[in-house]
Amino acid sequence: MDVYFVKPLPAVDEINATKTVFITGANSGVGFETARQLVVNYGLNVILGCRSLSKCNAAADAINANAKKGSASPLLIDLSNFDSVKQAAAQLSEQKIDALYNNAGYAPDLGIPVNEYMLDPSFTTMHLGPHLLTELLLQTNPSLRVVNTSSGTHHLCAIPFAYLPENLLHLIEWNPGCVDEQFLQFGISTPTDSGAYFQAKIANVMHAVSIPHNHPRATSVAIDLGWVGTSILPWMKMSISPTSMKLMRNAQTGVSPAIHAILSSDEELLDGLGKNRIWNDGGVIMNTLGRTEEAYSLSFWTGKLSRDRMLELGRKLWVTSERIISSIN
Repeated sequence: MDVYFVKPLPAVDEINATKTVFITGANSGVGFETARQLVVNYGLNVILGCRSLSKCNAAADAINANAKKGSASPLLIDLSNFDSVKQAAAQLSEQKIDALYNNAGYAPDLGIPVNEYMLDPSFTTMHLGPHLLTELLLQTNPSLRVVNTSSGTHHLCAIPFAYLPENLLHLIEWNPGCVDEQFLQFGISTPTDSGAYFQAKIANVMHAVSIPHNHPRATSVAIDLGWVGTSILPWMKMSISPTSMKLMRNAQTGVSPAIHAILSSDEELLDGLGKNRIWNDGGVIMNTLGRTEEAYSLSFWTGKLSRDRMLELGRKLWVTSERIISSIN
């Protein structure tokens, strides 16, 4: 059905092939496939960010074997380690980066202990590390396009609280909005809980929305890829899987929102959001069909979880993230 509803990808001759893109989590899954299409189909130069240099080299070699114009190159980065993030950003400081794709992520197990920073390890890897990386790259690339892999599961920070009767809300183990004042004060410094993935994914949205508020020349998009068959969970790699049964998108189709978010012009990304919409109003969401929409605009983001409330929490997340990173650095 995707062929009928997903927005067609940009034509090759419409894209400036001199662009350079940095992608984290790029040696497999969505990151690898996005890099492959950008290099092989569009002739871009892509820097692959990976935790394992051997896997990164292998991924770059596999992409370059089919490249005609663009190229892939490896760069070691571990987003759970702030020193590693700073070292990677320092290596990138001498070249122009047009787009940063904060893609690295994982589905955390329950009860993973706090890390060396005394923080939730999943939130560190999927939000604080990318926040630091983004800030460092913006120092030398003020017009950076930032793309965050979020997830449609971020809506679970609102849906139960909009539709469940009050006497059942005690069954929900995460807070309304997921990243609220209580989480920012206490939860961010605890082992992973049942809401860890949702907390990280709503933070990816909050981060993307807040970037143009703090960096007026930058543009930012949080993307929802939909249900894509990758290696993020072990059962996705089995010979019989939802992907093989056509119940999940394969990676080749699933990365289309990422390709759109990276390659679309500033004007294209705001198209349809209102004639007076400007980037200083904040970053945007891109849905699974490759079309942009406003964050927190669906009907269940209402009442105590209205758009205004979530924008307020996004500002508080930004301040908290800056404070934590500064205290560690």
